[in-house]
Amino acid sequence: MWKLQISLFGILFVVIFVEATVIPHLWSPLRVDLFIGMIIGLIIHTPYSQGFPFVILASLFLQAFSGARLGYLPLLYVFTYLCIDLLKNIVYLENVFTQLTIGFLFFLVTTTAVVASVQGSIIDTNLGALLFGAVLTGSMSPIMATLVRHLKSTYES
Repeated sequence: MWKLQISLFGILFVVIFVEATVIPHLWSPLRVDLFIGMIIGLIIHTPYSQGFPFVILASLFLQAFSGARLGYLPLLYVFTYLCIDLLKNIVYLENVFTQLTIGFLFFLVTTTAVVASVQGSIIDTNLGALLFGAVLTGSMSPIMATLVRHLKSTYES
């Protein structure tokens, strides 16, 4: 269990580096959320007792690099985790297209919530960057979920 958590935090630090420096350097209004894919992978491949504490701690690390209001980002990620965990009983999450769709939709929901709370209007933002970020987040979600699965299977054997 500890090896898996340490490896997930290592991946999280790479995700923070990519989200905070590499992607804004390429195109400043673009935001891609790779952590949503990790959340999907945690829900599929780890029990609730391992996944939920990781999401809480990881969202606190992400909070430090985001510039969002204190406690707002962890609230959104905990909300995302709990919603996807509830969807687990309704939808088959191991399907790649389902992971794409859930990553796309939850990126739009969380980003719209952040923009609406900060700016008050979603219309004033760059909608092209928002939709492109949602597509990239959706396409990276199955990759991140597969990465969590490979880590889990490596440390189980």
